[in-house]
Amino acid sequence: MGFSVSGSAAILFIAAFVSVGILYSAAYNGYERVQDADEGHGERVLEQRNTAVNVTNVTYDADGGDQLTVNVTNEGSTTLSVEETDVLVDGDYLSREEYVDWSVDGATDTDLWLPGETYSVTVNATDPSRVQVVTGSGVTATEVV
Repeated sequence: MGFSVSGSAAILFIAAFVSVGILYSAAYNGYERVQDADEGHGERVLEQRNTAVNVTNVTYDADGGDQLTVNVTNEGSTTLSVEETDVLVDGDYLSREEYVDWSVDGATDTDLWLPGETYSVTVNATDPSRVQVVTGSGVTATEVV
């Protein structure tokens, strides 16, 4: 065998080695991403299972300017975010700018809604029939007005 055969075999061997290295790193990166996504999904499911909210009181004051006050108690073991909690009245989403007033156990300077605390929201609504509160993890509580 001459040098040309040995040289070409060496080039093919090096090319195969580099190709395997590239394929391995790409496959391993894909595997890591799948594992990270699976772990994140597990954390979200656990948070959702540990979250429980209950609409404890809904008051509609038609004489006082059509204001609806909703009191929701965090009955789970997860600390919730006020910013990530949404209120829907008769299926219509209300943005935070539309709230007349809100508080967590009387405090308006917090974003944390701890277990056992009550979140109160007052909004303007005309003759509402149903209110729904949705937490950041997707757990909902619905009450008929």
